[in-house]
Amino acid sequence: MSNKEKGFHILEKICNMRKEKIKKIGFEFGFKVPKKRETPLCPPSFNAPSPFLIAEIKRSSPSAGDINPIDNPIKLAGLYLDSGASAISVLTEEAHFKGSLQDLMDIKKTYKNVTILRKDFLQYPEEVEVSFRAGADMILLIIAMFLEDKNTFEAILSEARKLEIAILFEIHSWEEYLFLSPYLKSDKELLGINARNLHNFEISKQDALILAHKIKNIKPDIPIIFESGISSSHDGYVLGASQINGMLCGSYLVRQNGKNLSALKQAFIKGYKQSIKSFESYLFKHLAKSKRPIIKICGITNLDDALLCAEAGADMLGFILVPDTPRYITPNQVKQISKALALLHPNILKIGVLPDNYQAIKDAKDLLDSKILDSLQLHSVKDFSKFGGIDLKESIFSFYPSIIFENIKNLPNYDILPFILLDSKYGGGSGKCIESHLLQTLKMADKSLFIAGGIGIENLDTFLSLEPKMLDINSKLEYKPGYKDTHKVKEFFKILNIKYNKEG
Repeated sequence: MSNKEKGFHILEKICNMRKEKIKKIGFEFGFKVPKKRETPLCPPSFNAPSPFLIAEIKRSSPSAGDINPIDNPIKLAGLYLDSGASAISVLTEEAHFKGSLQDLMDIKKTYKNVTILRKDFLQYPEEVEVSFRAGADMILLIIAMFLEDKNTFEAILSEARKLEIAILFEIHSWEEYLFLSPYLKSDKELLGINARNLHNFEISKQDALILAHKIKNIKPDIPIIFESGISSSHDGYVLGASQINGMLCGSYLVRQNGKNLSALKQAFIKGYKQSIKSFESYLFKHLAKSKRPIIKICGITNLDDALLCAEAGADMLGFILVPDTPRYITPNQVKQISKALALLHPNILKIGVLPDNYQAIKDAKDLLDSKILDSLQLHSVKDFSKFGGIDLKESIFSFYPSIIFENIKNLPNYDILPFILLDSKYGGGSGKCIESHLLQTLKMADKSLFIAGGIGIENLDTFLSLEPKMLDINSKLEYKPGYKDTHKVKEFFKILNIKYNKEG
């Protein structure tokens, strides 16, 4: 069975099992739900820069298997709330997630003034009324379930609005957003973007954030909640820096009994406070509105080249902070160039390229904090848990890793935010490319491509055919190491602009 078939098979299986169970024992699934609601209705409330952080009671899932038995869901909910959760999500599906309506009722009775989400695969309008009586303040509606059944969706929506229960609409794609968009009217309705793709059952946080910004271009005020795949404090930082409004987090919190929630929230807040001019916000806004890849010109060593590349159309400039290399530039030189760019080209991003060295990263973080640099490119990352003596997963500063890519096995087994830059095995400045069949394999698998190594005028069309999200160019635009060739730079952007102007 393919991943696509697997994803839809699981969704269909869950829905069919629920239908059969409802036929046998009713919409209350055999639990004693009060005849009337006994607790106050608590709609979601946003208070930026704090995220609307929905912490989940989740024992198991089809993708993760058993996560945590959670013998005392009331206690876990309390730990979440004490650590700063805005709301509690209770998975009530039994067969695959080992949840129940009883969990929801117990938690709401204990925490009466807290927003409680019923997270389930709701299929009927009658389930909204049951959720309301059980104490849910908000329900999840998975739009993928209703694309071929608009009437049922409208009936469920009507019942929810009648009861004034909040809704978290969950989408996975632009197609699902187009289905939903005519119905997005109430201030009690939130938009959840799930990073788990139902077509291949894989996580793509990058695609989810691109979708979020594509929607925000149309509806800038809609509250967007990021769902699935959150696995580190750094994820929280990137989501905040990307101007997302909140997170729904389950497995990551459950595995540590909520002990990591406070750090996740603080990481989000730090990112959110920087989001207006952040690297991450610029990146995903650009990718959401343009097919043209982000262009980074690396190996900048002087102001003349920085201005040349900025005026030609570069989005990012890279400064190699690696001593004893041909394109090394000192932090003081970077400061001087950065200050000049701030006046003449304030929107261009400045990237520091760093080795696996603690002191180098510490010094570069000072440049980040003083706005001299916008992000760091960590060169040839092999171990994400101790690059430069730092656990990158739990770091709360702007960076992206580059890896030497010579085999599919080189890819990490988890999704990294904001992205991973794939570099040639020959190293930076070599002028040699990643083997084309490797990149084609990733493209065929619908992977987002951020590529460095051997890109120049003579092969630009070949790289553009891969529909990359970013191209990182260095030696192919030089007349000698560390010095850019004016003609080559202008010709590179001429080719680029002709292609994308033709495509509109």
